[in-house]
Amino acid sequence: MQHLNSNRLIYSFLIFLYSSVLHAGEAAPKFEEIYVTAEKTTENLQDLSQAVTALTSEDLDDAGISSFIDLSAIAPGVNVAKNEGFKTVITIRGIGNEANQNAIANPSVSYHLDGIYIASPFSLQTDFLDLERVEVLRGPQGTLFGQNSTAGAINVITTAPSIGEAYGKGDVTIGTYNLLKTRATYNFPISDNSALKASLSTNKRNGYSTNLTNGQDLDDADSMSARIRYLFQPSDSFSINLMGQYFDERRNGAAAKGILDNTPNPRELRQDDLSEYDLNAQLYSAIVESVGDTFTLKSITSYQVDDILIRRDNDRHDYDFDQTFLRSYFNPETNKQTTYTQEFNIISNDSLFGMLDLVAGAFYLNTEVDISIRELLDNQNFDGEIQPHTEAEVLAFGGEVGFISDSKPKRVSHSIYGQGTINVTDSMRTIFGLRYTNDDVKSQVSNFYGREALSLDISGEKLTGRAALELDLNDVSMTYLSYTQGFKPGGTNLTFGTEDVIAPIVVQQTYDDETVDAYEIGLKTDIFDGLVRLNAAAFLYDYEGLQYQATDPEMFRGGVGNIPEAEISGLELEFSTYLTDSILVEGNLAYIDTEITADHNAIDNVASDAATAAELPNAQSYDGQGVLQPDPFNLFADTVQEARFAAIQNVNGNDLAKTPRNTRNLAITYFNDIPGYGEMKSRLQYTYRGDFKHRIFNNQATDIVPEYETFDFTLGLYPSDGSAYIEFIARNITDKDGINARMTDVFGVGATGDELIPPERYMIRLGADF
Repeated sequence: MQHLNSNRLIYSFLIFLYSSVLHAGEAAPKFEEIYVTAEKTTENLQDLSQAVTALTSEDLDDAGISSFIDLSAIAPGVNVAKNEGFKTVITIRGIGNEANQNAIANPSVSYHLDGIYIASPFSLQTDFLDLERVEVLRGPQGTLFGQNSTAGAINVITTAPSIGEAYGKGDVTIGTYNLLKTRATYNFPISDNSALKASLSTNKRNGYSTNLTNGQDLDDADSMSARIRYLFQPSDSFSINLMGQYFDERRNGAAAKGILDNTPNPRELRQDDLSEYDLNAQLYSAIVESVGDTFTLKSITSYQVDDILIRRDNDRHDYDFDQTFLRSYFNPETNKQTTYTQEFNIISNDSLFGMLDLVAGAFYLNTEVDISIRELLDNQNFDGEIQPHTEAEVLAFGGEVGFISDSKPKRVSHSIYGQGTINVTDSMRTIFGLRYTNDDVKSQVSNFYGREALSLDISGEKLTGRAALELDLNDVSMTYLSYTQGFKPGGTNLTFGTEDVIAPIVVQQTYDDETVDAYEIGLKTDIFDGLVRLNAAAFLYDYEGLQYQATDPEMFRGGVGNIPEAEISGLELEFSTYLTDSILVEGNLAYIDTEITADHNAIDNVASDAATAAELPNAQSYDGQGVLQPDPFNLFADTVQEARFAAIQNVNGNDLAKTPRNTRNLAITYFNDIPGYGEMKSRLQYTYRGDFKHRIFNNQATDIVPEYETFDFTLGLYPSDGSAYIEFIARNITDKDGINARMTDVFGVGATGDELIPPERYMIRLGADF
């Protein structure tokens, strides 16, 4: 009933909106042009033949967006989940990262900072700092951005230094849960042709949740971000941009409450073990740009280091209260990723031959990951206590341990690309683009202290491209039709099936590429004499080789598999309108339908772990004559493996993961001049995220994540003389305990846990420009 009422409210509002626009009169302001770099050149957002949401720094503050997590449902068709508390999984139009427990399996949304490809998915955990804007590109980006962009791309643009002007700004935010957040930036002119800009932010607060078993505060925050940008511009045609960025976070970690934890308060849980989360991310870059008469040449170089340490209760329950799962503790899991990138591109300044606009370039990536996993598992005495172990025990197939691994995957990628826009007439353009990618992945793996050591190598190449037709209907309206192919390379698995005598192998040593053929039609227009901006898109995707987290019948064996075929279709709508000169209404809607359309047999580890638990007391193994002999409570017993394989299922017809069928966002902003003071601005925002399946198995017991809706409110007072301002901020004012993400660990004991959206919070922000 609540969902129905909210739908009626939205529909009634849209009718009111349409009626109001027709009678708004000429007093209302018109929308300004928004320029983005979505295609590596600076272009008007309304002239792009693809779906892009651009959010300025003011938009980010108004909507309460301080990290990637907050983008969920703000941009249509975008869902952001916090898997395992330390992994951010972004899904755009049904395509995300269903292989996020494999460190070399890259996300499907490529992240770029000032044009620099950011390789580590852990960098998605960093806070936004001193940004000019964020661009969300929906749909595959297989030409200009290349691999790992089967879903889309997110471009984050920081504010650049300014030559010849000294200025600064800063603010302090205090709020509930003992929140203290500070932000400051200052621009230092150094000479007539150079400047330095420094930015710093800190964020600290208590946790939103409590572990009642050990008293630990969870969902807390304690981070520091810093950036220095240096600009040297000896002439209008040449510049060097240097940047160093540092992020450090030390906190207890996320509250991933087990779905069988019956603690009444959603913000309280019971787990045996202490959590810990440490992340250090560093980025150093150099961008050299030379503008000639015909072309602009650019070199983009980066060095990136991300270092993370995690300790977490992997069974997500307190054994004294629930014995469904064996006690499992990751103590610790570490991951250090080091990356070097180099890109060169060339962009035509004017149309070549009077009709061709060109972008071309080459890209090199070298990334290496050093992974260490130490899982402690109560698999000997089954008493809720984990006994110390030695390496000798593990080598002899003993000790209370689960998955123990040391691995060093390395990916080297080379790409060349080019895209041209042909101006057929003054109102018609065609776009053609191609990208060639060559990938090589090598992995050195040593599992269980060297009991299993191997070297894996896989290489591949792919040609992807884009074709589009743009047609200007009039001065303020443009429609487009496009075909784009996106590509994400295959890789190697750290663990995989090793024998097929007892049961067939399900998880192979390597997994294949993932490709998407996307067809899109769109409309971008300013109507009613510029009072209403409306962007709409419809799309159809053919999806092949979907990479997902797979389970093998053998214990502690799992990795990435490929689903042959899937289809995605959907509609998106973004609109903005000034009802009057003081009332701005903005909103978006998205509808997405997904389906696996080919037969594919896969093992849901929830079902296989349940089969393991049921079989263990009466487990048997074959002797030398092929006769079953009792082998109780042996996780590696032959009948345990057979029982696990019996849990295999055909996923044809299932929904894709982490994709709400419906999302919507609506915001009303009211501006009011205060005589003799300045401006008052208030904003009310409504966000709805529909329910979804959190894995491709669509398990009714674990995979159904319910819908939620939130309301946020901001009131700000801004003096006209530019002195100190004040903002009152309220988030999730109806205090919804919505589930941001649900996670079922494919390794360990297969337990499932929920991570909630932040609760009701109230804040006051004091800021000033100087």
